[in-house]
Amino acid sequence: MLFMTDLNSEDDEVKIGIFGGAFNPIHNGHLALAKCYYDSLRLDRIIFIPTSVPPHKTSDYLLPQKDRLEMVRIAVEGNSAFEVSDIEFKRKGKSYTYDTLSAVKRFYPDSELYLIIGSDQFLTFHLWYRYKEILDMVTLCTSARENEQEKKELYDYAKSLDGLKREGYFIADYPVLKLSSSEIRDKIRNGEDISALVPEKVCHYIFEKGLYSV
Repeated sequence: MLFMTDLNSEDDEVKIGIFGGAFNPIHNGHLALAKCYYDSLRLDRIIFIPTSVPPHKTSDYLLPQKDRLEMVRIAVEGNSAFEVSDIEFKRKGKSYTYDTLSAVKRFYPDSELYLIIGSDQFLTFHLWYRYKEILDMVTLCTSARENEQEKKELYDYAKSLDGLKREGYFIADYPVLKLSSSEIRDKIRNGEDISALVPEKVCHYIFEKGLYSV
């Protein structure tokens, strides 16, 4: 487990992937995508950061922080390249990416940060809180999951986004597993098998705790 106070400023000249999300629950698609970015960008590590309160969503559908944090922890357990941080749970109020990245950057002032987001988030990035300042801190990373038309749309948006430099983004075309956390929650409520969709230990945790069943 990597906590906010565990960030080591002496180990700052590294390439770090920042992968935020509700992770409600974390699933195999998240992990496969992180592995693709880790390999292709030659990152030193990827930090998974569960979101406390998403800025544009209600938190009513979220599991308690301790459960989401624990599921991410056991999902990345044994992979030395993957870590999990509770940094957003240390702050009160909405979880703004700008604040999270600023905190990470204070601990790793010379690091290269790579912000991993979904294509839908990428295409609305101009609406993010202090987005231009985020662009000064990170390389923006996303992937085209559907077809060449989607990839073109992402590139066209990147070229039009004020403040996004040519070398400031990375658009991949990984064969991403089409899977959503909401789909998994629905399957659990319907009594369907999810063992192929989430890590084995996460599956056990969900059913031992009776999560998402209501």
